Amino acid sequence: MPRIKLSLPEEFTFRLERSVGLSDLNYAKHLDSLSMVKILHEARLQYLASLGFTEEDIFGLGMVVTDLSIDFRSESFANDVLIIDVGIGKVNRYGVDICLRVTNSALDSVVCVAKMGVVLFDFDKHQMVAVPRQFKQLVQPAESRAA
Repeated sequence: MPRIKLSLPEEFTFRLERSVGLSDLNYAKHLDSLSMVKILHEARLQYLASLGFTEEDIFGLGMVVTDLSIDFRSESFANDVLIIDVGIGKVNRYGVDICLRVTNSALDSVVCVAKMGVVLFDFDKHQMVAVPRQFKQLVQPAESRAA
């Protein structure tokens, strides 16, 4: 079966640590995939907060997730400490790719890599809008902005 291939950025600019709780486990007693989606969502919100934004207010615009891909690589269990690194991949006219790498700190093994495609959205007009230049400058590496 073919696996998805996710490209990760060269640089991760934000890090979050989170312990795996008992409520994060499934019947096999390892980290549930739905819990991982929630962990990735939390990491995105914390990343935005580190920049001074919320998903409802990025220079007056909202953020909507349009796609999510997760490539699971190893298991994780209760009380494991996960390190979630966040970086920005591709930036296009209406959105960006938020890339995440989740590592089990005790085993130093990658639990998963993920990509969230997000667009900037005007909730009053119910439409996508171009990514503000100021936001691009905050999240894009300098070499990408020059290209």
